[in-house]
Amino acid sequence: MINTAQALYDFWSSFGIPAFTTQSIPDDAFLPYITYSLVETEPTEPATHYAQVYYRSTDNTALLSMVDRIKAAIGTGKRLECDGGLVVLRPSTPYVQMQGTDENQYAYINLQINCYHS
Repeated sequence: MINTAQALYDFWSSFGIPAFTTQSIPDDAFLPYITYSLVETEPTEPATHYAQVYYRSTDNTALLSMVDRIKAAIGTGKRLECDGGLVVLRPSTPYVQMQGTDENQYAYINLQINCYHS
């Protein structure tokens, strides 16, 4: 079975653009890409998990489309199997914050994560 880090990588990489942990963004990475926090929790201790979706654009249409795809994939709770258990991602508040400059747009996605291992 895969570990938590691999489960999170597989999920964030499933949207057709590169995904990196916030600590491992390559110097030569080109937009668009997703960054995400790497978090491990105790089952009774939910933690904050976040992702940022970056696009180079003066128009945020592509970014909003990607955010909608991610929100649909997470729904009210996304279950990722790992280590004989699972990781659950749930929307947090505020769910999405749009930010950026004139040329680079990004969305900050707030989630709650729980890791359940047997």
